[in-house]
Amino acid sequence: MSYAIFRTQKIKSTVLDKCQRHNQRENKNYSNKDIDLNRTKLNYDLHNKHDIVYIDEINKKIKERYTGKKAIRKDAVLNVECLITSDAEFFKTIGSDETKRYFKEAYEFVKTEFGKENIIYANVHMDETTPHMHLGFIPITSDGRLSAKEWLDGKIKLTELQDRFFSYVTSKGFDLDRGVSSKETGAKNIKIQSLKKKSIKELNEINRYLDDKRDEYETVTKILYKNSLDISQINSIQCEDASTLFKKDTDHIKIKKDDFEKLRKSAIKAYEQHNLYATVSNKIENLEKLNDIYKKESETYYKKYNALTHEHSKEMHYIKLKHEKELKEKNKLIRDLKDFIDQNNLGNEFNLYTRNLKIKKEVRMKNIDKNLEI
Repeated sequence: MSYAIFRTQKIKSTVLDKCQRHNQRENKNYSNKDIDLNRTKLNYDLHNKHDIVYIDEINKKIKERYTGKKAIRKDAVLNVECLITSDAEFFKTIGSDETKRYFKEAYEFVKTEFGKENIIYANVHMDETTPHMHLGFIPITSDGRLSAKEWLDGKIKLTELQDRFFSYVTSKGFDLDRGVSSKETGAKNIKIQSLKKKSIKELNEINRYLDDKRDEYETVTKILYKNSLDISQINSIQCEDASTLFKKDTDHIKIKKDDFEKLRKSAIKAYEQHNLYATVSNKIENLEKLNDIYKKESETYYKKYNALTHEHSKEMHYIKLKHEKELKEKNKLIRDLKDFIDQNNLGNEFNLYTRNLKIKKEVRMKNIDKNLEI
């Protein structure tokens, strides 16, 4: 299952220029190997018709809308950048038209959340492995203050923002899930992560051992080649029919003693090296099988990890929606009761009724005390 991803980052004036050059592809070279400059022409900006100077746009908005009496601090957050995306498989599945619609809907969501008047840019990058959008806005509040804290500070605000984005994009027909952090999902995810790390560690050790055995295999092959008699040497060995020595015996031949020793030694070495060759080959084969087993286990752990994350994510989301629904119903009931009392002028009667109850209780307690005294 793919996830709806919405992340935020506070950006100060010191890194604003770097942010602009990356988003608008103003550099000639990039260290990020995922960027394919041949596809950069596919990038686009949903907010601007052409490239802009970020600081100029920000200063313009500050001049128009900032109402604070104090001068803006040098280390103030001038831009909040939202990274909006999912995974590569999701975009591959939905196709180019739906990908454009996804980012357009995300842009509409941010306009509603933070105000169109605050948005600076909405750069969609199609020249990297996974399509994504960098959307920046200046955090000016409705009353003219420059305050990123007003929008984003605190886990509750960020979580609620994630919830609203997830609800919005899924309501627009995108089949996505709401991701949950490991802190929210608890120990089960940590356990699966530990298993996954253990599997990867063991897999790396197997691979290192396998490389050592391959080196050993190559060494044995070289020794085998070096110690074996050259084919030309074997072909050059002379032999004669031995029938002159053993009458009526045509099964024997005679060769020189030195040549015989060469053949005998070569045969012994070939036998020993064949055994060594077979042993190393078996070890490599077993290690490769073990390597495949660990790869499959690693994939199993990864799938189990994703399944648990998905399960807890949906469960927590539905619980939260249910809680919000119940809370809204209770608040509505209280409001309706209050409206009923106000509309029927029952406030005074209710207060009088409670006072009478209190008086009756006091009188009853006094009578009890008198009876005890008698």
